[in-house]
Amino acid sequence: MDSDTRVSADTVTGSSPRTLEDTERETIRIALEHNEGRRKATARELNISERTLYRKIKDYGLE
Repeated sequence: MDSDTRVSADTVTGSSPRTLEDTERETIRIALEHNEGRRKATARELNISERTLYRKIKDYGLE
C-alpha cells in the first residue's frame, strides 16, 4: 500500500485527540471505513495482527 493512503492520527480528526485511546479508536474506525470493513486489510494497513485488531475492535466497541 502506498504511504499516501495510510491512515495516521493526524488525518483522523484534523485536531489533536485528548487521549491515546481516543487516537487509537479513531484511527481504527477510519481504517475500517477506508477498507470497507475488511478486517484483514485493516490490520495489514495498521501493521498490527488480526488478533490485536479484533481485540481492539471489541475493547473500543467498534463492532
